[in-house]
Amino acid sequence: MKQKLAQIGLIVVIVIALGFVVKQLKPKQYGGYERMLVDVKANKVFIVKVKAGEAMEFPTVSPYSEGKNAYPVLKCMKDGTIFAFEEPMYAPSGEGAADMPPVEAVPVCPVCGGYEITVVDMPEGQKSMDVPGPVQVVKPGKIQ
Repeated sequence: MKQKLAQIGLIVVIVIALGFVVKQLKPKQYGGYERMLVDVKANKVFIVKVKAGEAMEFPTVSPYSEGKNAYPVLKCMKDGTIFAFEEPMYAPSGEGAADMPPVEAVPVCPVCGGYEITVVDMPEGQKSMDVPGPVQVVKPGKIQ
């Protein structure tokens, strides 16, 4: 009887070990990344989660206003202007498809025309914040 219990116990341990090994071998599902956007109608900067490998087209839907009013948000380092940038969509072109965008696709500040830009600083622990409006949308290639 003891030998039978030992065999059953050994089988249980083997099954648990196999389950653990199979779980470790499964490909990991990466959740994605966070993207900072601005709703140009509601004058609100917010963070949205994007699934890995999922393309975002802009403008996109915002939770703060009706319709597609959300764009990537940037801030001018010279004068502090917060503005939206309509990112161009690039098709991969052979080897080195991750090349830099053309110079005319680089965003510039709509107020001072400066190229010194950064992302908006979101206060720690917050997922959204109001910004002074109206928030301008800068299109690729349009140097103001």
